[in-house]
Amino acid sequence: MRSGAWSARTLSPVLLPRWFCDAGARPAGQRSGRFFSSDPPAALPAHARVIICGGGVVGTSVAYHLSRLGWREIVLLEQGRLGAGTTRFCAGIVSVAKPLSIESKMADYSNALYERLEEETGVKTGFVRTGSLCLAQNQDRFLSLKRLASRLKVLGVSCDVIKPRDVSQLHPLVNIHDLVGALHLPGDSVVSPPDVNHALAVAAAAHGVQIYEHTSVNQVLVKNGHVTAVETDRGSIECEYFVNCAGQWAYELGQSSEVKVSVPLHGCEHFYLLTKPLSEPTRADSPVVIDMDGRIYARSWNGGILSGGFEKNPKPIFTEGRNQLEIQNMQEDWDHFEPMLSALLRRMPGLEACEIQQLVNCPESFTPDMRCLMGETPGIYGYFVLAGMNSSGLSFAGGAGKYLAEWMTYGYPSANVWPLDIKRFGNLQSSRTFLRHRVMEVMRESQPLLLT
Repeated sequence: MRSGAWSARTLSPVLLPRWFCDAGARPAGQRSGRFFSSDPPAALPAHARVIICGGGVVGTSVAYHLSRLGWREIVLLEQGRLGAGTTRFCAGIVSVAKPLSIESKMADYSNALYERLEEETGVKTGFVRTGSLCLAQNQDRFLSLKRLASRLKVLGVSCDVIKPRDVSQLHPLVNIHDLVGALHLPGDSVVSPPDVNHALAVAAAAHGVQIYEHTSVNQVLVKNGHVTAVETDRGSIECEYFVNCAGQWAYELGQSSEVKVSVPLHGCEHFYLLTKPLSEPTRADSPVVIDMDGRIYARSWNGGILSGGFEKNPKPIFTEGRNQLEIQNMQEDWDHFEPMLSALLRRMPGLEACEIQQLVNCPESFTPDMRCLMGETPGIYGYFVLAGMNSSGLSFAGGAGKYLAEWMTYGYPSANVWPLDIKRFGNLQSSRTFLRHRVMEVMRESQPLLLT
């Protein structure tokens, strides 16, 4: 394929007009209910026990789980609209195929939570139990998948190591000629991220959580090493606890606090492709395909395909989107996406004549070791962080919100989250220069699963 000159009719090189579509979910502004009302904003309370900054799927999960544990006077603040940050750009895949056992446990819990949310709230979440296929192109990868299968079985997760011909039966579009095997995870799922976000907010509000949109946190006030209040653009709120779930803005929020808090993460551009329905539309329950060696993933989307991946030359974000209250689709870059597109066509050659709908480019935050940031910050009592999801925010949000809520309630969570504890990093990692270079390095060398 020749880069740069792309045709708008097929998956050959192409340049399309910019417009955003969030994987089939309704735009947030069209939703009904109290969270998306055009009424004048209500006055902020003078006092709260805990303030959560960030109304994405991570922040609403923390609010939901704290309220379920009996917390009252919970206030959630969102600078834009709920779910209008990275959440609305998520690919909608929830997979337990993660490098660490604690990450697999969080994703497994998230799967169970998202499945029951619709019954609990009456809000449709788009939950479909699709399962997923992790492919191996060589014996080393196949061995690593067998090890993953052993670890998942210890956790009680159903999985099977299968042969290439079994892959073809489960997903006819997959080219199996270079495969040596695969791991089938029947419990994995896909959801509509904005709807999951909305359902979590509805459930949290039903338990007394107060949610305020269009409210920006300017500074967290600290006295004698304790969180005492939060200053917003609409006034101050006294509080005992603060939770930084600001996602892409978590680093800046930490630096703007009265006592600076190190939240070591850096933003990078993340791409995925949306196609129009195929001549033989894909089934909604078709398994998600995860080609680790090809550094791509693909799922069914409205009769077509949604496919993204992990480029070897990641693009850091320096300015665009940093000062926006809501994240917007950024500039398309087909030349940059070409390696992933080529990998997709090698894995699914039947897509060669498929029509493209859009290339989505959205920001995603990454940490120096590709593990999320969780826990109470050193030196400031009551300041908690849950951010830096490394493009697995949807998979982690349910479980991570549960464990952080337990941590805040009991002083420790019900699982060993030490590999994710924010205390593993020091002030050195708060340097923007260090973060940029380290994140670029680890993204080039590793193959994390971008399954948001």
